[in-house]
Amino acid sequence: MKKIIIARIVLIVLILGWMNMIFGFSAATDVESQSLSDKITIKVVHIIKPDYDSLSEKEQLIIFGRTSFGVRKLGHLCEYTMLGVLTSLFLATFASIRESLRYRRRILLGAGLWVLVYAISDEIHQGFVHGRSPEVRDVLIDLVGGLIGALIVLVIVRLIKMKRTNND
Repeated sequence: MKKIIIARIVLIVLILGWMNMIFGFSAATDVESQSLSDKITIKVVHIIKPDYDSLSEKEQLIIFGRTSFGVRKLGHLCEYTMLGVLTSLFLATFASIRESLRYRRRILLGAGLWVLVYAISDEIHQGFVHGRSPEVRDVLIDLVGGLIGALIVLVIVRLIKMKRTNND
């Protein structure tokens, strides 16, 4: 029982730390956020298009623009996938190893609701940051990311259970 309490405390600290990191990204002004995104985008562009520097300026702008949008939205997805993983792991500490469909649904629903509420609050927060605005699309991307994270945890738990069953 002591290990579970320690695990819960560690997970709460990790969840709060991760939420704080997301909050920090959302607190960045449009210029700061775009600058960080552009640094990542240029690295991605050079990976997917090694001859990028030899292209015309017009071609570079088109490729950069398309890639930048994807990088920003993938960033949202990944941030919230991790939040979904951490939240699901926390919720899983309240269930016995005997996994049931109801247990999996509760973890998925609980993690999904947590991520959804935080994503909405995050977008509202962005509405108060210079040059930023809340977007419903981002909330949906965040929710999908959180659900992906929860599903990852549920699949891993299922695989562990199957391995334990096969070893018995």
